[in-house]
Amino acid sequence: MRIRRHTGGGFGRSEVVEIDATEPEETTSEPTAPAADPWRRFARDMGLVALTALLGYVISAYWVSPGAVFASEHAVPRVLELPADDARERLTDLGFRVRVEGERPNPVIPRGAVVWQDPPPETVVPPNTAVQLVLSGGPAPVTVPDVVGLSLSYAEAIIEAAGLKLGRVDRVTAGQEADVVLSVRPPPGNGRQPGSTVELLVSAGPGGER
Repeated sequence: MRIRRHTGGGFGRSEVVEIDATEPEETTSEPTAPAADPWRRFARDMGLVALTALLGYVISAYWVSPGAVFASEHAVPRVLELPADDARERLTDLGFRVRVEGERPNPVIPRGAVVWQDPPPETVVPPNTAVQLVLSGGPAPVTVPDVVGLSLSYAEAIIEAAGLKLGRVDRVTAGQEADVVLSVRPPPGNGRQPGSTVELLVSAGPGGER
């Protein structure tokens, strides 16, 4: 916008002066968003990777051994003399793994019960530790004694001393005196469980006399 203004000049003259009164236009600029911090993006991405790896580990560990993922260390319980199934259940409930290492004869602990464990009872170990068990095979087999040629009464005493029992006694006519052992069933040298019976074949004497 222009403004006219009269000014007095010399010698009675006046001058007209034009003044440009146009105000400069105000310019406004909107603030620009700061560029994203690349280190912040990197840290966020690495955090997501770590979280994914942790979740994968927890899921895989739970799949392999469900009871032991969140368990803490604790003592191995005593499972000696327990039946194998009961011992296995008790150990697995606490997050342990069970390995049966065969049988061992034992005259006291019933067959199929635990006679040995490793680690020993009350040993503090991490979860998912393997506990080795050995089961009882029952009493050791007893060797059938050789009583052929002995009298029946003497043979019976030897059989009972060996931990066996006299079972069926058959008699046959023979040229020997009566009640002499002719054969043993099962044959001498074979193993039998303690308390098993042994059968004898004895002589009835000449002509079947007794």
